[in-house]
Amino acid sequence: MDRKAANPRRNNQSNPCNPWTKKGGRLGQKKVYGWQLTDNMKIPDSIPRLPDGILLVDKPAGITSFRVVDRLKKRFRIRKVGHGGSLDPMATGLLILLINRGTKLASGLLGGDKEYDATVLLGTETDSQDITGKVVRVDDKAEFSREEIEAALETFRGEIQQIPPMVSALKHKGERLYKIARRGEVVKREPRTVTISSLTLGEVSGRSFRIKVRSSKGTYIRTLSHDIGQLLGVGGCLSALRRTRVGQYDIKDAFQLDELLEGSRDRLADCIITAVS
Repeated sequence: MDRKAANPRRNNQSNPCNPWTKKGGRLGQKKVYGWQLTDNMKIPDSIPRLPDGILLVDKPAGITSFRVVDRLKKRFRIRKVGHGGSLDPMATGLLILLINRGTKLASGLLGGDKEYDATVLLGTETDSQDITGKVVRVDDKAEFSREEIEAALETFRGEIQQIPPMVSALKHKGERLYKIARRGEVVKREPRTVTISSLTLGEVSGRSFRIKVRSSKGTYIRTLSHDIGQLLGVGGCLSALRRTRVGQYDIKDAFQLDELLEGSRDRLADCIITAVS
């Protein structure tokens, strides 16, 4: 017998269900609980299936929605995970994860209204329409009174036409817009009808002001910020964003990502909402 072929420690790649993996230059057995198994490994039947439903996560800044899904999926070996509407990396707030058969609820969650707390910076325009992009215009004379800003906001209440940003996941001739934007190209995007059912002005401080927005599916708060700046004649971009509500689900009921990752599998199961209407 070929001793090398018979040794599970040396035969990882030929058997995707092999519990022996390589980490840090050393070979060792990894247990089902407390360890991360290899990505291509079948989830053993001995791991209890998590409930079907949704999980409310308070996404931190600086991480993609996909990364949130990926970290939880690998940490707890969840069979199927999706999300009910992504947030940009710079944004924080309510991210709804769909667990196992809960992924069938995606269309319903994506169609509901969403609420945001946003900060708009006037006098700075970027290629991505938010503060993380390349600055393409600066206007130092961009301070306005509360009354002037209120008058501008009135234009955006109700049903409006919005042109999606180039830095977005929408497709043009089968290619994601953000990939086209990375090449420095700009293509024509058709305006889309969205509804801003509530737009409330908060604190005004220098060139920045805060707004609370309730909007329909497909609304880009980045583009709203950009368009407000355009209307005022000085340009503008989104400098902060927090999603506070999706449909009937509120940020106050969400769990911190680190809290979930540091907890047990049983704790995670307790956090999943199973009675979903």
